[in-house]
This record gives sequence, structure tokens and C-alpha cells, in this order.
Amino acid sequence: MNLFKKYQISHFKELFGRLGKMPADIIKLDIIAVILSFAAIFQLLGAIVFELPVWADGPALDYSKFSLTWSDEFTDGVFDKTYWSGHYIWGDNATYRRDYAYWNRCMTSFRDGCLIISVDFLEDGPSKPEGPDGPAYFSYGMDTNPNTDGAGKLGFEQLYGYFECRCILPKGEGMNPAFWLLTDGMWHDDTDGGITGCEIDVFETLYKHNIFNRNAIYHTIHIDGYKEAHKKERQGFFFANKPYEKFNTYGFEWNPDGYIFYVNGIESARTDFGGVCTVPLYPILSVGVNELIENNKELPAEFIVDYVRAYQYNDYLS
Repeated sequence: MNLFKKYQISHFKELFGRLGKMPADIIKLDIIAVILSFAAIFQLLGAIVFELPVWADGPALDYSKFSLTWSDEFTDGVFDKTYWSGHYIWGDNATYRRDYAYWNRCMTSFRDGCLIISVDFLEDGPSKPEGPDGPAYFSYGMDTNPNTDGAGKLGFEQLYGYFECRCILPKGEGMNPAFWLLTDGMWHDDTDGGITGCEIDVFETLYKHNIFNRNAIYHTIHIDGYKEAHKKERQGFFFANKPYEKFNTYGFEWNPDGYIFYVNGIESARTDFGGVCTVPLYPILSVGVNELIENNKELPAEFIVDYVRAYQYNDYLS
């Protein structure tokens, strides 16, 4: 079962330990302890049976072992074409149909030192020969893939280290905001697990799985391409602190021994599913749109990104 990962074993041991004390607590009429035991039961059953989210409760990230290697703080208020271009989109202002929406750079803007990716229904879309004028839903995705959009784009990719994004999520049904990492090796037909290519979803979420998951995100790893051999493993659901109203950070640590995920600097998941990737990965920011957007009463919605940062282990830099 996916939920029984290395990162959760200690958490479940604590829950079982709490339950083991329950009979004695009842005898002593320790009401607070009994309430805590019932809460442990609810959390344990919810996590196992219903995949309900839990709070990240692992060790805190030790930033001192890293040095910053690249970042975009978005403080200049411009789309930096040296590093970013449209994901799935070739060309500066092209439009591409992605699931239930069209992606175009017109949906990006900057405010208060942050990048904004907007999602909205446009009666008159961007007047570009490559795409529709509307009416349609529009969104955007962008990556730092150094292998796209010609020689003018340097891009950024890195092998191992730590990657982090600080953001506020767009509110409402039908949207899938995500910060993820990818390598072009995922487009090949290799079946060696994640060794030569993988997709790492540092975080993604749907606003309404159910009422319990509304403030939760999840981490997922994809391997063996996107065709018949494709495999994936979700690392569980984890609460963030009012992610549709407040900034939260989502991080991913990667070394030859495995992958570690973080929510607000606290370890949430740890795995080596598929074999650890041995090639560089590049960051992606995107907001996917599905048919539930028709029910969204919150449009226009905004994915507000404060920064994207990459760090490398000091030992690797020395």
C-alpha cells in the first residue's frame, strides 16, 4: 500500500502507541488523553482507508547543507525568456490546447514581486494566428527546459539538490496547479524506471477531491514514459496552511539515495520509487484545467508564485 512509506512508519508508530494507552486513559478518566486517542483512530483510518491528508511531521529541512544555484524571484516584473518558455508550446506567443483550456502567455502577469498565472474564460482570446480568438478557457504552463525555443533560451536544469516554490494556489473547481520537474527522457520508450527519465510532481492538487482534501496537496512520481509502460506512485495527501489564501512552500530534495518531499520546510514523504533519476531535471509551473471548470464560481483565478529556487549540496559544489 502506497501509504506505508518509510516517511510514514514513524508517524504510524506514534499513532499506535497513542492507541495502546487508550484503555489506561479511560480507567484514569483522562478525558484529554481519550480525545487524543480517538483523534489518532480517525487519522489512522482516514489515512489508510480514505487517503485523507495528514500534516507533514518529519524532520525540518537543513538549508545549511545547500547553496543557491539558480532562482527566479520575479521581482523585475518581466517574463524572463532567457530561462522560461511555454510548456508544450513552441514559439513566443503561440497558443496550445491542453486538456480543457488553451495555454497562452497572455495569461501571465506580475504584481507585488510575484508571477501570476491566471485562469479565466475569455470571450475574445489572444488574436494570434497560432491559436483561437475565443470564447474559451485560457491558462498557461511554463518551463526552463534548455532544449526548447532555440539558442536564445539558456534554460535551467540540475542533477540532484533541492528545489522549492513559494506560492498561493488558484481557488475553485476544475484547476490543477502544479510545481513539477521533468526531463526529456520521459518522452522516450525506456522501461528502466526513473533512472533515465521521470516526472516529479513536487506538488499538485485539485480544489475539490472532497471536503477533507480541499486544503491538501499531493506528491507524485511518474516513470517509464507516458505510453503503455507508464507507472506512477502517489506519496500521499498532506495539509498546507490555507494554501488558497496564504503563501506556502513546497520542496523536493534529491540525491543518489532517494527523494524527499517537504511542505513548509517539514518532511512529508520519502521514497526511491522507480529507481533514483540520474539525469538533470528542469522546473515547470502550470495550471491544468479540466471539465469541472464549468462549475467554478471563482473565476478569474490566480496562481501566485513568489519564487522558484534551486539549491545544490555543498559537497557537490566543492
